[in-house]
Parts: sequence; C-alpha cells; structure tokens
Amino acid sequence: MTQSKTTRSYLSAAERRAEIADAAARIGIEEGLERITLRRVAESVGVRPGLISHYYPEAEGLVATAFVHATDDESDALFVHDETRAPVERMADFLARAFSPESAELSRLWLNARNLSRYNGALRQALTAQETANRRRLMALVSEGVEAGEFRCDDIERSVILILILVDSLTAYANEERSDATPLVAPVVYATTERELGLAPGALGGHTAEVETRSASTHSEAPAS
Repeated sequence: MTQSKTTRSYLSAAERRAEIADAAARIGIEEGLERITLRRVAESVGVRPGLISHYYPEAEGLVATAFVHATDDESDALFVHDETRAPVERMADFLARAFSPESAELSRLWLNARNLSRYNGALRQALTAQETANRRRLMALVSEGVEAGEFRCDDIERSVILILILVDSLTAYANEERSDATPLVAPVVYATTERELGLAPGALGGHTAEVETRSASTHSEAPAS
C-alpha cells in the first residue's frame, strides 16, 4: 500500500491527468455520467478530492473529458484504417463493430450523454465534436471507396449522415436487451448502406461474416509459450 502511494506521488502532471480521465471514463461507462463527481473519482483513483479539483476544477468539465476519453477509443475501433483492406471490407468492419455486443456499453454512454448534455454545456460541446469527428471519418472512408471505384455515391455527405442516423438508431434500445433489437434494426442499416453506396444486396453482409469468423478465431488462439 505504501509503495502504491509512493508511486502515485511521482506521476507527472500529464500522467495524473490521464489517470483521472481514465477513472472518470470507467465510472461513466459502468455507472453513468451523472455519477462522475470529484469525490467519486478521487475514491476511484485513491487520492483526495482536492487533487482532482486541481486538474479539473469543475465536475462538468470532468464529465465532458470522461465522455471524450471513452468515445475516442470507440471511434478508433470503429474506423480502423488498414491500407491492406479495401474500402468495402472496412465498411463491413465498421457495421460489424457497430452492431457487436461490445458496443452496447458505449451505446448506453452516448444515450446518457445526449440526455445529460441538455444541462451540461461542456458535455454538449464534446458531444457535438465527437459526432462531427465520426462523420468526417466515415466520409473519408466513403470518399476513398468512391475514388477506388468500389462505391457509387452521388452525395457522399448525405449518404454518410443517413448511415450514421440509422446506425445510431440502435442507441434508442441501449437500455434494453440489444439481442432483441439488433435483428430488427441491422437488416435495415445494411440494406440502406448497400443501396446508398451502390453495392449489391448482401455485399456487406458477406464481409461481416468474415469479420466475425476472423474475430472468433483470433480470440480462440492461445498465446504462444
């Protein structure tokens, strides 16, 4: 215990700020953004509340930081840029991840953030910034597909907004059992995305199966001894 406190005392300002943001993000995901208080985060990190307020004077700013911290990781997972994979494959990856069981926690976080942002200006700005960033990343992917001749899309921005709205529709079911809603929502999203990008019906569904198979085989592999 003494060693842990000694180690903590030597954290740099950047490391301490990152530690606090990570703790706040975990609380937001597991308990809800409204549970992020200076005292609650201090308990999680194992320090006095005064240290938290030194880096984040207001709880509103800490809530916004926690949301960005959590959703940055989500966006990186959704928009993996792998130059060895064609745009159509990466679009299939994007949809597969968006409808994966792992995304359920983040869907609840987004729903929570949208409700809470009505009363938290800092969170509202962070929410808008994250939505804009996701739209730009998906537009970049679609643009790349159009340039490569894989997608046919007359209005990229309109198509991207429509796709994101449909993907985001699953958030409405975030507090329910995702397995019940996904079979109803997913086919509509896949069919609409394929139509908007000029793809044949089922073009993205086939790649989705490959992604799921590849993911399952990766998790089942034992680490090399």
